[in-house]
Parts: sequence; structure tokens; C-alpha cells
Amino acid sequence: MKGKTISAAITLLIVLSFTAAYGDHSAGLASGNLTTADACGFGAGYIGGFVGFADEATSLFGTVTYGFSQYTEGRVKFGFSDLDAPDTDPQLLVGFDFKYEFLDYYDTMRNNPLDLAFGGFIEFVNYEYASVLELGGNLLASIPYKFKSGQRLVPYSRFNMRLEKYSNGYTDSDFQAGLNLGTKFELTQDVHLYGEIQLDGNTGLFAGLEVRAF
Repeated sequence: MKGKTISAAITLLIVLSFTAAYGDHSAGLASGNLTTADACGFGAGYIGGFVGFADEATSLFGTVTYGFSQYTEGRVKFGFSDLDAPDTDPQLLVGFDFKYEFLDYYDTMRNNPLDLAFGGFIEFVNYEYASVLELGGNLLASIPYKFKSGQRLVPYSRFNMRLEKYSNGYTDSDFQAGLNLGTKFELTQDVHLYGEIQLDGNTGLFAGLEVRAF
């Protein structure tokens, strides 16, 4: 029964995401998701470098992630995003997100089928045609698979709902939604590779690497 409920919820999220992504025009998120539902743990910190190739913009950015508790973490993003249009230059990209893991796959007291987390985010890009502010919340799900070598493969997904605000002499705001599907591969316990597809107003591929710094 639990498995059927989870499958139905995931199907609904995918349908909602496709409807939003291909409905009204959206600038979309410039920095993707690139994280699982599993929090990094209290006092742990990671730095990362990522790139996104999408139909609206190409992005290059770094991240710093810190675990505020066993199940809570925050992340700062900083880099550049370049519109896929003639005579445009890379523009400043900044963002912040956080998540709280409320279902832990490795919880020894409960037989949880996956990791689940909810969180929020803010992202700002000062594009040449307009500045774009994204403010919203999201639900993340992931399932870790451990190999005999000790390495892990962690497929994940994120559904987000957000307020997207344009400003270029006038202000326009719309509610949007999006879906990210990806995989984290742990080369070692401290080095992780990411690859994902974003279904959004800025639909495309995102990839990168994060390394534990402290």
C-alpha cells in the first residue's frame, strides 16, 4: 500500500511538472537542482563546480554546502548564466537553498523505502533583458544503491513550485513549476559526481562535481 501511494504521488508530480514546463512561458531555473534528499550531516561541508546546458541559458557556477544538523543543510550558489540569444554576455547568478530530510532510508528504527526532504530556494539572475527572481519550495526524493565496492549510486528527483518575478522597467510575476531527474555517483565517500535533466522553462542538462571540504 505504501509503495502504491508513493508511485501515485510521483506520477502526479510528473504530470504537474510537464503541464507547467510546457504551458506558459517561463525563464526557468538557471542552476538546476544537483542534490539528493539525503542531508550531508552536522558540521559537514562540500564545495562544488557545475555547468548547465539548457534551451534558454548556459550556466557555470560553484556551490558551498553546510550541514546545520543531522537532517538539515543549506547551500549557497554563485556563478554566471548566459542567455541563448545573440549579442548577450554572461550575467551574475546567485542563489541559496535549504532542505530538511524528514524520511531517512538508513533509519534503523523504521523501514523507510527512500529518502524524502522538503525545502526552499531563492535564485537571482540579472539578465540583460530583465532581472529574474525565483522564490519557491520543493520536494526531493532519492534512493541509494550501494555496490560491493562501497560506492553508491543515488537516483533522485525534485518537484518545485515557485514565484517567478521579472523586472525590466515593469514587474511581472507568475507561478511556475518544474521537475529535475538525476543521479549522484559517489566516486569516494568525499567525491561525488552529478548528472541531471531539468524539465522547466529552462529545459536542459546539468552536471558537475562536489568534494568534501570539511
